Amino acid sequence: MATKHIALIDDSSPFCLLVKQIFEDQYEVDRYSSAVDFLSVISRITHYDLILLDINLPQMDGLEALTKLKSLSKTRSIPILLLTGDTRKDTVVRGIKLGAQGYIAKPIDPLLLEERVTQLLEDPSSQAPAAVCNESPE
Repeated sequence: MATKHIALIDDSSPFCLLVKQIFEDQYEVDRYSSAVDFLSVISRITHYDLILLDINLPQMDGLEALTKLKSLSKTRSIPILLLTGDTRKDTVVRGIKLGAQGYIAKPIDPLLLEERVTQLLEDPSSQAPAAVCNESPE
């Protein structure tokens, strides 16, 4: 079985290191510190199986990036899981309406992240939107 590739778009180095450590034995994880960086190289990259996208990013926020990713034929069908410290209901609902398969609130529970990523990568039927968080959005 070919190794699955994950694009991690987040500007926090410690967080990215944590995510890479969680998945280092299972998946290939490429880090991008901004959505602008990711969008500038996506046309030259062969394929990602999943995108983990922070909402609070410099230059272009994750929701704007999500809109662009869902409008490009190359990235439209790639599942996107939002990662965010912003769990306001309107932000989360907007992300799901824009096409994200769900979100996980920061600080993340590593086991929860691993479970949801595995679901999205290994079980195509799990790609219906789902909100997963550590606490209920207010």
